[in-house]
Amino acid sequence: MNRRMVEETIKSIRETESAAEEIVKKADAECAGILEEASKKAAGIRDEAVRDAKEKANASLLSAKEVGEKKMEDALKETQEQIASLKEAALAKEEEAVAAVIADLV
Repeated sequence: MNRRMVEETIKSIRETESAAEEIVKKADAECAGILEEASKKAAGIRDEAVRDAKEKANASLLSAKEVGEKKMEDALKETQEQIASLKEAALAKEEEAVAAVIADLV
């Protein structure tokens, strides 16, 4: 009877070990699945972050170009106004110069 109890105990231990090994295998498989899913999510998050950064960079670049073009237009307008003012001043001086030359000749 003692021998039979020992055999049953050993059988029970082996069954428990087998069940434990199965639990460990399932846990390893689940762990691998979780890690794979986490890796996919991380890649997706990274891709989205890169896409967002590119969009923001493009928007900033477009905004900077618009600001630059506006400043260039303003500078061109100001330069044209200064040229017109200088032409007017030159014409006024031309009349004075002609009058002075005529006055010297007479």
